[in-house]
Order: sequence, then C-alpha cells, then structure tokens
Amino acid sequence: MMADCRYGRRSPRGNPEAGFTLIEVMAALAILGIAMTAVFSTFISQQQSFTTQSRVAEMQQNLRLAVDCMTRDIRMAGYGMPMSTNTASDNVALPAGVLPGGITAIRAIFPVDNNAGPDQIYILYRYDMDLERYDTVNNLLLPPPELQSMAADRSFVTVDNSFGFLAGGGEHALVTDGATADLFQSTSVVGATVNFAGGGYNGAHHTKVYVAGATPGFPPSVVSKARFVRYFIDNSDPARPTLMLDRMIPGQAPQPVADDIEDMQFTYGLDTNADGNIDAFRCDSGGTVITAAEVTRIRQVRMHLIARSRLPEGGMIGTRPALANRPAGGTDGYRRRIIEVNIDARNSGT
Repeated sequence: MMADCRYGRRSPRGNPEAGFTLIEVMAALAILGIAMTAVFSTFISQQQSFTTQSRVAEMQQNLRLAVDCMTRDIRMAGYGMPMSTNTASDNVALPAGVLPGGITAIRAIFPVDNNAGPDQIYILYRYDMDLERYDTVNNLLLPPPELQSMAADRSFVTVDNSFGFLAGGGEHALVTDGATADLFQSTSVVGATVNFAGGGYNGAHHTKVYVAGATPGFPPSVVSKARFVRYFIDNSDPARPTLMLDRMIPGQAPQPVADDIEDMQFTYGLDTNADGNIDAFRCDSGGTVITAAEVTRIRQVRMHLIARSRLPEGGMIGTRPALANRPAGGTDGYRRRIIEVNIDARNSGT
C-alpha cells in the first residue's frame, strides 16, 4: 500500500492561491508613490498657473474698467462751458472747501498732484441734456431746457421743461448764457421749477442775472445737468486699494469704480503759447509742478495706473515701480500691471 504524501507538501509556485511577497508589495508601493508624487506636482503647478493667470486677467480687467470710466470724463472736461479767455470770468465759482488748497473756482480740470501718494483729479462739464431727449410719457422730442429768467442769488430757476431732472433732486445743474456759468445743486423739481439747495453750490457766488433766450439783445440761457466729479484712490484698507468716484454732492458717498488700483498718477501736457501744439509737460518725472495759471492750458492728460494682485504670492518679489513723479516703493509679494494712456482734453481751454 502506497503512503499518502499530500499532507505537508509545499504548494507549487503556480498555485493561484499564492500571495505577493513582501518585496513585491514594497516595490509596488514605491512605484505608486513616485507616480502620485508626479501627478500631485503637476496638479499643483497647473493650479498655481491657473491662479496666476486669473489674477493677471483680473488686474487687466480692473485697469480697463478704470481707463474707460476716466477717459470718458477727461475727454469731456470743459464741454459746454463758456469759451476760455484765460480770465477769472471763465471759471465756475464754488463754495469754500469743495476744492483743496483754498481754490474756489473750476472750469474744466483741477489737478491735485502728489509725489508721495496717488494723485486726484476733479472734472467739470455740461451733461448731454443739450441733445434732444425723448419724453416717453407724452411721446415727444424735447429740446434742451431753456431758462425763463433767473435773478441773482435765486434759489430756483424756471424752465420751459424739466424733463430729465430727478424729482427728488441730488444732481448738479449748470446755468449758462455762453459767456458765464453758475453751478447749482438741485434739491427738488416741481413742474417747470428746479429748486436748489439754500447753502450749497448756489451760495453768495451767484451774482449773475440770467434772462430768457427770447429777450432781445441777450444770449439765450440754458439749464442742463452738469457732471462734477473727483477720482481718487481709497487706501483706508491697505490690503484693498480702490479707485473711487466722488460725484461731489453733499450727503452722497463716493462709489467704487475698480478694485486693487494701487497708484494713479497724472502728467499734463500744456499748450503754453496757444499755437495748438503741446510744448510743455507738468507733474512728470522731471518734477515740475503745474501752477493755477497753467490749468486752462491743459490739452492732454497722460494717465498712469498700477493694478495690484488681490493677494501676495509666495516666492514673488514685487516692487511698486516709479510712476510719473512718484518714486518706487518697497519690495513685497504682489504681482502688478501698469497702463499708461494719453487722453486729449479738447474742451479744457482756448
């Protein structure tokens, strides 16, 4: 009888019930770790690249928004104002404290230069109410409102139509006869009467008597909206500098225009000899300031803007560059973009 040798016999290597050896498992784990490291590194790199591109695109968008908004106003500065003769009568009188430095008049542009921080700019022009306006209530095309009469220091004006003015007020109104102009702040509109603030823009400076256009021997007087604004950068939160628009109406807070605008500088091109050509620059890297007498000679505004990334980036060595007459800043971790635009100010003077 033959002995049964099945018990205690070693399993053949080809048996499907056999497992992996420890060396095989460790080798597989090592290969998997190398592959995962490569995949993870690629993912991190792609994520950083996507984040960087998103931040760059956001900065570019903020710059475009800022440029579009300010370019429109600077191009229109002085539009609809009396023709400049480079005398005080060209300017629109303002209450004390509206403009800095004790200035109480403006015609088109009032520059505020700052070589230790962002610049500011004030802009004034007549709004587009000189165009025909469509009255959707009565289905009529309306001409610009013509003033009936207005005595000195009057707190209201009567017009042939007030369509386009807000009933609740809160707007700038410009009254002009083509030779002089006065700026007012509307408080309400009742019928054909536009009322003005008692102590606002129509203070003691309003001495002109405006007459109706039908009066023989006098130029027609027109009432229209006016755009009087200030652009500045709000740095109250250092982590989020913001370009702001101030509509210069008491009680109305400035509104944000574009986020993460770190610096704004202006260089002004002047026509000093009235030959139609720009022959001098002010507030540029040469450090020459602009005087009050030269403001009406502004024919071009060169706008310099710096946009900054929302957050600093690890390993990024960034420096706020020098801009116009402002020196460069310190080193930090922000990414930046710069834009410079030349804007012709065609209505700023003669």
